Amino acid sequence: MKTSRAWTLLGASLLSLAGALLMPGCVREVQPTPANSEKATAFIGVNVVPMDTERVLEDHTVIVRNGLITSLGPSATITVPADAERIDGKGRYLMPGLADFHVHLHSEEQLLSYLAYGVTSLFELDGSREHLELGARLKGNEDVGPTLYTSSPLLDGGPPGGKVVSVRTPEQARVAVVKQKNAGYEALKVYDNITPEVYATLVAMARQQRIPVVGHVPRKVGVEAVLRSRQALISHGEEYFHSGARDEAGIAALARATKEAGTSVVPDLVHIDTALRMLTDLEGVFADPEARYLSPEVIRNWRFSNPTRRVDVATYAERERAAYPFVQHLTLALQKEGVRLLLGSNASDAGLFPGKSTQLELAELVKAGLSPYEALSAGTRNAGSFITEHVDSTARFGTVAVGQRADLLLLPGNPLEDVSQANRALGVMVRGQWLPREWLQKKREKTAEAFSKR
Repeated sequence: MKTSRAWTLLGASLLSLAGALLMPGCVREVQPTPANSEKATAFIGVNVVPMDTERVLEDHTVIVRNGLITSLGPSATITVPADAERIDGKGRYLMPGLADFHVHLHSEEQLLSYLAYGVTSLFELDGSREHLELGARLKGNEDVGPTLYTSSPLLDGGPPGGKVVSVRTPEQARVAVVKQKNAGYEALKVYDNITPEVYATLVAMARQQRIPVVGHVPRKVGVEAVLRSRQALISHGEEYFHSGARDEAGIAALARATKEAGTSVVPDLVHIDTALRMLTDLEGVFADPEARYLSPEVIRNWRFSNPTRRVDVATYAERERAAYPFVQHLTLALQKEGVRLLLGSNASDAGLFPGKSTQLELAELVKAGLSPYEALSAGTRNAGSFITEHVDSTARFGTVAVGQRADLLLLPGNPLEDVSQANRALGVMVRGQWLPREWLQKKREKTAEAFSKR
């Protein structure tokens, strides 16, 4: 279910200074810092959760300049530059920002919601020219928001329609791969109805063009063939279930095959859970306070694109109830086998609120049996390694280390003990720009107020 791209403007400039976070020991309000500023920002005396291994570096100081982490070490050994903006980290925890690698960004105001929930990187899996343009502005710090990676529009085997790219013959597949690569997309998104012959041609051409293939498991291709092709990413975990692999006795073999293929997986458990909740309490889902921060166009679209509007609603409900425990067990098996899991929510498809759904997916991963460190890895170090391997070999993010992109969350407690701490950020740093929680919330309230008048 895809909602329409209702691109809207945020109104007031996101770069204006507003709100503040009072830090212990400070006598003045800490304002947002400029992006890529030559002036340093220093997190002083903080407990660092680097996410390279499961550990905490107590009482460290982290220096950021020009969007990168330039120094990190025990506080007694680090000289804080005289010009630095000082942020007191005593008793607090600093971890990498989260990445949501399955989103459908339907309007630009959603960027604020992702930041407010600690998400500093996004992968749009049904891209458009608008997404590419927005991604360029974000990477250039012309706008404030998470770094945005963008796949091609859906490549599917049906007739042309909307923005879907029809690939019904091998020749169409070859042309589509080159065209999407030349357009600037960072991955090719495959969908449900591609034939085996076309899929094989598409994957071969993508390998030649050095662009990763991500997305669904085409129904006529099947998960075994997709894994043999070494598709870079399967999103959702439910794709295994849809392809007919529904016997839980086969989960261990599927996990081994996924590991051998080097394929990464976005479980997307929150997508299934939310669909089931909408089937039993649609108005309860729509009454979420987060609805205030979505454009009226998106909310209206949700009214027509939620699961209760399906013609096969009874069959769908039965299938989703069966899929949920299967994907839970598959997720744990994939983790145990060493498959690279990636955090993804499918927001903002119906019922999936930007940012909040990312945090809910973290909780779903823990519920499936992952440790907090393993769940957090899916949204930090694993995301960074995926981009470095498949998209941009120069990208460095997902851990707290010298030379890494300064995407950081300042938390009141240890997320390795309680993953929900990642949902309590006192402030977010994205590409070196420090955004206090209060500043982000005031911006979101202005957005909500503007939407209420439309």
